[in-house]
Amino acid sequence: MGTGPEQQRREAAEQRFQLGRLAVKEGRMAEAREYLFRAVEIDQEHSDARLWLSATTTDAAEQKKFLEWALAANPANPEARRGLAIVQGRLNPQDVLPPGTDVAARLPTEPEAAAAKQVFICPQCGGAMRFDPHLIDLKCERCGHVRVVEEKPAKDVEQALDLTLPTEKAHRWAEAERRMVCQQCSATTMFPVGQTSVECPFCGSAVFIAAREDADILPPQAVIPMGFEAEEVKTIMRKWLGAGLLAPDDLGRLARGGNLRPAYVPFWVFETTLTRKWQAYVAEGSGRNRRWVWQSGEHIFFFTGELQRGTKILSADLLERIEPFDLEKLVEYQPEYLAGWPAATYDISLAQASLDAREKMVKKAKKQLQHKAAPGKEVRDLQVSASDFGGVTYKQALLPVWVGAYHYRGKWYRLLVNGQTGKISGDKPIDSVKVALLILAAVIVIIILAFLIAFLFGPTPSP
Repeated sequence: MGTGPEQQRREAAEQRFQLGRLAVKEGRMAEAREYLFRAVEIDQEHSDARLWLSATTTDAAEQKKFLEWALAANPANPEARRGLAIVQGRLNPQDVLPPGTDVAARLPTEPEAAAAKQVFICPQCGGAMRFDPHLIDLKCERCGHVRVVEEKPAKDVEQALDLTLPTEKAHRWAEAERRMVCQQCSATTMFPVGQTSVECPFCGSAVFIAAREDADILPPQAVIPMGFEAEEVKTIMRKWLGAGLLAPDDLGRLARGGNLRPAYVPFWVFETTLTRKWQAYVAEGSGRNRRWVWQSGEHIFFFTGELQRGTKILSADLLERIEPFDLEKLVEYQPEYLAGWPAATYDISLAQASLDAREKMVKKAKKQLQHKAAPGKEVRDLQVSASDFGGVTYKQALLPVWVGAYHYRGKWYRLLVNGQTGKISGDKPIDSVKVALLILAAVIVIIILAFLIAFLFGPTPSP
């Protein structure tokens, strides 16, 4: 079976592109330009031929023109986007890792010295200022003085994944404990790995700290401000402990140690389009005329607000159970939101989170294709092939969570509360007596139903 004119045209363009790319690698630039220009003339949509033309010149303006041509042909071309960012000065070529480079963990043995980057002190009385969830501003805990925090919606804070992924920062994460000397009382305190917003345990000063490793990791772009104070969260917890059909009746009375601690938890938030190609048998017609027809096609999925946790400390299962967060309420990150509230940097790298996010989105798309491949028609033997992600962006967001555990009859149970919505999730004991009574009730209902069915529909006695 011969190939059509369109296929022949594309093959001819690809052949010249391959010759041009080889000439670039061997330093024969004039010859390379001839081949690559010819490839573009034959196939105007050959983005890679336009991209490689940028490698045939050292003139920045000409490089920019070729890279813009490549993006016009394929806006999702990651190499073209990365090259244009370098030419425009938005990406340092020194930061780009060579292909196949493995970024090893630092595994620090000693705590890193942390310095106070910002201290939240009241200008009126010198007391500690703290972010107030109800005012959404800083408030002095001593004299009540309020300092307004300018709230800016988190618009245009997304970062292009393909510009960051080839850099070392995308593969780093917080690894060192932190040691800080308080500027107010001179006490030295140790803090967990990556903690950035702290309170001196000796004088109560709220401090935003920075360590050397912060320069090697990616900063947050957005935050959802904490929405609840401790007493409000305790009320939410008490109501939750007292609810539940199978929970012990004395759970709310006997549960102990349920103190919840607030934390700003790092998350990676992804947005992208995903094109998936499919093949399947699709039912056509109905009744006796129904037949199965082999069809193929593609479907574009739009993903926004895809969350991936940025820390291993909290289980993915528990975090998913307190979702969703209202990401429309994200605001631009400012350290003031963290005053008096602990916050941490991530220990799951952007590179790993992006892989996990892609895997999750591919699974979601395949599940949805059962209904979207041929809407309104029955589909069988669905096969999904290529997965093409386009224009992937990310942002690092700090989301408010209350973390804790409670003790009941010799056992500890985990607990999380969504610091924005108040949604609570955790482990609960089950009352075995209630379970047994429920099973017994179900058995009784089944016996009664069986008796009624036998009575109503059984054989009629002979006269």
